[in-house]
Amino acid sequence: MAITKYLVSALAVAGLAFAKGDGDGDDDDGRRRDGQMADPITDLTTDCAGDLTIENQQDVSTLSSCEKWDGDIIISEVVKSSISLTGVKQVTGSLKAKNSSITELSAPNLNSIGDALSLSTCTALRSLDLSSLTKVKTLSLEALPKLQALGFTRTVSQATSILITNTDLTSLQGLDLETVGDFMVTNNPHLMEINVNKMTNITGYLNFAANNKQLSVKFPNLEGAHNMTFRNVSEASLPSLHKMDGLLGFYSNFFMNISAPNLTATGDLVFTSNSAVMNISMPKLETVKGGLQLANNSALEDIEGFPDLKLITGALDITGKFKTVKLPSLKEVRGDANLQSTETFGCEPWQKLKDSDVIRGKLTCRERQEKPKTGDDQSGGDEEGHKGAAVAFAKAPAAALLIAFVGALQFFL
Repeated sequence: MAITKYLVSALAVAGLAFAKGDGDGDDDDGRRRDGQMADPITDLTTDCAGDLTIENQQDVSTLSSCEKWDGDIIISEVVKSSISLTGVKQVTGSLKAKNSSITELSAPNLNSIGDALSLSTCTALRSLDLSSLTKVKTLSLEALPKLQALGFTRTVSQATSILITNTDLTSLQGLDLETVGDFMVTNNPHLMEINVNKMTNITGYLNFAANNKQLSVKFPNLEGAHNMTFRNVSEASLPSLHKMDGLLGFYSNFFMNISAPNLTATGDLVFTSNSAVMNISMPKLETVKGGLQLANNSALEDIEGFPDLKLITGALDITGKFKTVKLPSLKEVRGDANLQSTETFGCEPWQKLKDSDVIRGKLTCRERQEKPKTGDDQSGGDEEGHKGAAVAFAKAPAAALLIAFVGALQFFL
């Protein structure tokens, strides 16, 4: 695919350079009428438009006269040093580099990129200076093992999609977004802090996975989101989160406490293999439009953090070493309910909920189990056709894993 892109760019340049003599000053053989060969870079940049491939610093010298570039700027694979795009303030297309040995990239005057800022598999890139950049449609930074800072001095405040994977970044300082679509941050081993203070809404998928074990994620003003998964983080702070319409999932994290004090509704809600968590608190949560699963949280003994929860439209699945589980406001579970623990917690209240038709599906309640089984580990449904307790949301963790996998897979493409 990369070869095709470069061939297309090369053909575009060649087509412009060797166009027939219809007022452009060239003959059909590519020579100017004064006998000199046409310069494809100069000819391309005189009107500040087209797809420009940069092979060295000389190729960009004429860009200094173009405040606006209408097209793509592509850093070639053959670049082995620094590139400075001086003068350009706006690129309507993309600024891209893939499999390049570029060491430094600077565009100090560039404030807007209409499409993508995409830097991929540039293993020598150690410095990025886009000190004026505030707006980009898509930000994609992949396989940049020497890049330690974003270099967005003025801060990027507008972007629809962000992917940051396999870099050496220690923070995301320079991102100051209020809203974003997809927000994927994975496999950054030295990333310690994410604090996006102005973020209020995430309309797509957010995924944090396989970064530094001490990563602290803070969204102090985030009010709404579609789908969020957190993996391998030491802190996830969501004090203002009010409503979600998709999955909220926590997998294999290291925090002891997790709370969403203002969350009232969400899609699937999953807590799986959070080995240190001792307290989960969502005091205003009333509705789970999907399944609620708490599984293999080995330090979680008391599950009392959902006092207002009334409705679960999917399945309820709670397994582990818990001694107490209380959902005092529960009015309806439309799917199955599976509760299994190594300890004694009391099945009688749950049988009453089943008898009173609060639990619409099959009830499985087992105490003192050597190996508690989640709903998706149970054998098939009962004679009424009810599915296992976690079927309603078993796909959600898999989807989150797929997102992380795809992010990592792009390193090899």
